[in-house]
Amino acid sequence: MRLPVPTLTSTVSAAVLLWTASAASAQPAPSAPAPKIFVEGGLAYGYGMSNSEFIEVDRGTQLDGPRSAGPAVDVAGGYAFVPNLAVFGDLQYAHASTITGQDDNGDEEQTSVSYTSFSVGLRTAVPLGSGEVYAQMSLGIVLPFETERDEQRANGESRNTTIGYNRGLGGRGEMGYHFNLNERMYLAAGLRLQAFATDNVGKDRVRTEQPSGNVERERYSTDPNANNTAPAEALSVQDLRIRVGFGFRF
Repeated sequence: MRLPVPTLTSTVSAAVLLWTASAASAQPAPSAPAPKIFVEGGLAYGYGMSNSEFIEVDRGTQLDGPRSAGPAVDVAGGYAFVPNLAVFGDLQYAHASTITGQDDNGDEEQTSVSYTSFSVGLRTAVPLGSGEVYAQMSLGIVLPFETERDEQRANGESRNTTIGYNRGLGGRGEMGYHFNLNERMYLAAGLRLQAFATDNVGKDRVRTEQPSGNVERERYSTDPNANNTAPAEALSVQDLRIRVGFGFRF
């Protein structure tokens, strides 16, 4: 039986439309572009490795290393300009304090330092398991800061000494792992090593004694003939910290 021409044309057209729709539905939907921007916050704890003299402990019966340690907090952000390679910036506040020393008179002392640093660098990552292994290196500055020594004497008197330091240069490196919670959120765990060098030229040493309230002030200088000054000193703040954090990609 011959179909009328109009009916045949309609049948062919319907078949073509069904085939086109079927082919279109079979094609996978285009994937969303990979996130390129990330922000991150972290907490760390570690030990200072700056050169320091041994201190007396146990009423001066032995010497011990200062073993300075303390926490740090940081925020970071970056942009992946190619897959698995990003430029980033990191702002960190760190604190460390020594063990408490004690001399043969029963006088005690403890030294602490707090400083803020900022660095810019590169981060690379290699996908592995449920996340990625990352390594990063950055260069930056440490902002002006002070060290503090707190002395408590056996007779009840005390002395607090602060020494100012200038802005300095340095850097930090870190390696670790990012565990993906989903496509955008991840947990971070790593080991961070950093070092910044500075000096106290033009800064003051301030000693305050209690209960007398007496205050002594002395300035550090490179001029040996300057009045009421002390020879300037260099300082390197170095520490090794275990860091954990949380990040978000978008």
